[in-house]
Amino acid sequence: MESSIPQIIVILLVGFLAGTICRVCRIPILPGYVLAGTIIGPSGMRLIGPGNQIEWLAEIGVVFLLFAIGIELSLEELRRSWRQCLSIGTIQVGFCLLVVAVLCRLLGFEIGTAIVVAMSVAVSSTVIVFRALTEWGYTAHPAGRRAIGILLFQDAAILPIMMWSAAIQRHGVGASSFAISAILLTIPLILAIPLLRLVVAHWIVPRLGRLRSTEIAVLFALLVLTTFGYVSHLLNLPVALGALAAGLVLNGNRMTKQLDALALPFRETFGAIFFISLGAYLNLDKLHEVTLGTLILCLLCLPAKAASLVVALRWSGLPWRSAVGLGAALLQMGELSFLLLWNGRQSGIVSGGLYNALMLVAVATLMATPILVYWGFRLVRGSVLEGQPNRRPGGESQLRKVVLIGAGPMGGHIAAYLETLGMDVCLIDQSPVNLQPFAQQGFRTICGDGRDTDVLQRAEILDATMVVVCVPDDSVATAIVKTARQLNPQATIIARCRYQSHRIALERAGANCIIVEEIEAAWAVQRFLQGL
Repeated sequence: MESSIPQIIVILLVGFLAGTICRVCRIPILPGYVLAGTIIGPSGMRLIGPGNQIEWLAEIGVVFLLFAIGIELSLEELRRSWRQCLSIGTIQVGFCLLVVAVLCRLLGFEIGTAIVVAMSVAVSSTVIVFRALTEWGYTAHPAGRRAIGILLFQDAAILPIMMWSAAIQRHGVGASSFAISAILLTIPLILAIPLLRLVVAHWIVPRLGRLRSTEIAVLFALLVLTTFGYVSHLLNLPVALGALAAGLVLNGNRMTKQLDALALPFRETFGAIFFISLGAYLNLDKLHEVTLGTLILCLLCLPAKAASLVVALRWSGLPWRSAVGLGAALLQMGELSFLLLWNGRQSGIVSGGLYNALMLVAVATLMATPILVYWGFRLVRGSVLEGQPNRRPGGESQLRKVVLIGAGPMGGHIAAYLETLGMDVCLIDQSPVNLQPFAQQGFRTICGDGRDTDVLQRAEILDATMVVVCVPDDSVATAIVKTARQLNPQATIIARCRYQSHRIALERAGANCIIVEEIEAAWAVQRFLQGL
């Protein structure tokens, strides 16, 4: 353990620098970690390498990654749209698996290699795409629901391949029987999840809530996580599968967000170590040894995935323009792709040259994701979706549109009241946690800064009859009002103001009605005293 400390320090330092650079440059953080691992790996500075002594930390990173996926996975959303999820997901994953696997076989790869490669290509990034859908306000959009359905199916479909790969790593290439037995052993584990969710939600969580102790909540989450991991180990299943089951058990109750937030530091820290260790397996010195077949495969796998996405989305009823745009947003290879390739590399299913080439493809797709998402979602926004609600044949909205900035307690009450009046409310907030309950209720939500012109345009402020600004900072509220007035001179703007001294600035910015909390509080006290 003591000899591992210098490597841990190096990895944490490099991870901190890589994460900071990625945030400043506004690019996904995962490829930054992988590239950082490559820099300090055997093909770079040789500070760490494959077989280093901190791989046990990387294994913990895998556990927390799947625990986070389980705790964030919406089983309610899956229950509501399971038919569409199953149909679209089967077409997309099946089409991509078939095409990429056939290409692998034609180019001389083994059947096991073909399956692992095809599945790693077929999977998209759930974390990145879901965050993009939230930022663009598409979680409740017909296109967004189709994207979520595909992502849920991909995450479910990759689990048997991961289990098979782990069985081969333990028992050798002829371990198909072990893989089949492992998959059969998961059936009782899967059947126990709904029952345990009910027990946790209706019996344990209320009692934990009454204790009001963060430490006990953390200990309970870690207890569930380690118990499921140990049970998976006893059943000869991957420990990461138990972590996923633990996340599903803790999902869907009032403490889910709190437990997710408490697990976030562990997940981010060990996740960074895992992805940096992935990069250490990249050997850029041997890229010249990549065969012609591997190069052709890498050039063709992404067009095959793009075609599978467009075909599945077009089959679901989206117009061609929306199908192409959403397909571009889902084109990247996901975090589970890295995990599957890593398992394949360790078990010998994926050779070193193929691993290096596919990892570079995965990193490149993640680096290009912000551009693809921006271009793709603009195509989706510019097209008229079939079956989009609240539309007249002429294209005008049946409901008056309201843009509400600030989804805090006050903004939430106002949004609920406006909806009862029959208005089409779109909420904007910088916190996805604040927006999630409204998205689940069917509101249009956009995660972003209300001062940003592009964010307001995504909320369709040009068509809004009313803009309500409920942010607690008066200077931010003034900037939002000014931007909103420039974009829509005709809209009625109602602004929240904390202090009377800031009222004039809001009036000059263009607010029609200003509610000053300082005055309202004074009036409330005065009315109370008069009633005594």
